Amino acid sequence: MTVNLTDEERALRDRTREFGTEHIQPDAMEYVESGEWPWDIYEKAAQEGLIGLPFEAEYGGQDASLVEQSLVAQEFCRADSSVGIALHGSMTGCHAMSSLGTPGQKERWLEPVTRGEMTTAIGLTEPDSGSALAETTTTAEKDGDEYVINGEKDWIANGVSGDWVATLCRTDPDPDKPHRGLSLIVVPTDADGYEAEEREKLGLDAAEHARLTYDDVRVPQANLLGEEEGKGFYQALDWLEHGRVDIAAAHLGMAEGAFDRALARAKDREQGGQRIGDYQGMRWKLADMRKQIEVANSQVYRAARAIDEAEAGGEVEESLIEQASIAKLYATEIACEVAEEAVQIFGGAGYGTDEEVEHFYRDVKAGTIYEGTSEIQRNTIGKVLFDEL
Repeated sequence: MTVNLTDEERALRDRTREFGTEHIQPDAMEYVESGEWPWDIYEKAAQEGLIGLPFEAEYGGQDASLVEQSLVAQEFCRADSSVGIALHGSMTGCHAMSSLGTPGQKERWLEPVTRGEMTTAIGLTEPDSGSALAETTTTAEKDGDEYVINGEKDWIANGVSGDWVATLCRTDPDPDKPHRGLSLIVVPTDADGYEAEEREKLGLDAAEHARLTYDDVRVPQANLLGEEEGKGFYQALDWLEHGRVDIAAAHLGMAEGAFDRALARAKDREQGGQRIGDYQGMRWKLADMRKQIEVANSQVYRAARAIDEAEAGGEVEESLIEQASIAKLYATEIACEVAEEAVQIFGGAGYGTDEEVEHFYRDVKAGTIYEGTSEIQRNTIGKVLFDEL
């Protein structure tokens, strides 16, 4: 599949890139150093119409495609890896809400996100099960017209600052198969019994991840996402297909951001009486980085376009889950390689915390772990190859 951007898509990309240059890059290091969540930038992005693009127009969105959503994620993270992923992650619970929520749920929990008034989370990963969603142990038991939720989630983006978490719970304690009996339930973060502890981590300093504890958290049964219980596993997988392409686009942007800075350094830094970029070895290094980025770009938008076409009712030959996994696997792994080479091009300066490439290098690693590890992506691709998916 050849992927060419439309005029509207290119305009959105350019507008987001301009926003990144004007509003993300100048203040990014301040948020990286302080570890604060970038609320000011988030509110500005919402004012510019860059938050909540995929939602329905009646709830403040723009009915944007996955291609358009990916372009925004890419440019946010090209401007800065840490602040970019914080902005990108602000809507992690919204795909499930947009596709499954009732009009009342969307009005209450979706529309404020587009105005920059709320952020969200999705609670899937647990301390003992990681990417194995079928092994979810968090429970939601009915009591009158409420669910009583108990359990733990871990490494949840926006678990502290988010306003609500779409939480994967076991509503049937004795299903015939482990992946059945799971449901997505909206939990407001101000509910009694909900606690979130921010995690200390290697990178993504401006983007928060937390361990969540649900201790007899009570929410109305009306907070169930979808028309019936027991569909949460499949609902989560549907979100992951989108989420993996989103993450691929974000890490493509991180790779580009690291490359941009390395190329500028190679053009400006002089050593041995000439620019370091005039050495053949340095140009080969930059050429390889550029090659990896271009290949990743093609795969990310091939996957995004295929998903968009399938959701529009078109016939798509490719396996969507395979294309999403290839995009996520390749883009996140080359981002690590490109960021490492960017530090190498900066030399000793690149190892210092006052250079942006230092935190780009720390930030990219998370992409090979969250939204399904690289090993999970390889397993998924392998299952498709052997007709098991």
